[in-house]
Amino acid sequence: MEKRPLSLTIIAWVLIALTALGLVGAFTMGSNPAMTKALEQMNMSLAMYQAWVVAGSIVNLICAYGFLKGYPWSRVLYVVWGVIGLIVSFYISPMKAAIALGVVVLVVVAFFLYRENANDWFQARGFMLKREVAPSQRR
Repeated sequence: MEKRPLSLTIIAWVLIALTALGLVGAFTMGSNPAMTKALEQMNMSLAMYQAWVVAGSIVNLICAYGFLKGYPWSRVLYVVWGVIGLIVSFYISPMKAAIALGVVVLVVVAFFLYRENANDWFQARGFMLKREVAPSQRR
């Protein structure tokens, strides 16, 4: 497939924008008393939380790049990292109900990442990490 589905373009750019906002929030939360109080309830130091956000941001940016370029491994990475993030969030978050929103977002994004037109863009089915080669392109 030559043309990237609009849904994947939107997902990639929203992911990039939210990642940037998340980084800003993580590095300014130390100066916000309400966020500092919330962090105390999370059983995690500010430095550890910031390291987690940076790691997640790097993974999200790699996934967004992969979505835009059509790399099949990027959607597998997104789903796996999303599940890991939900597990960690369940452990550290004092508001367990807020994790439900993360589950909904992960399911909706995964739905778009594994639709038929997305499979054509990635030239892969299911959890394949490499692109399929069309029979006409084989040598």
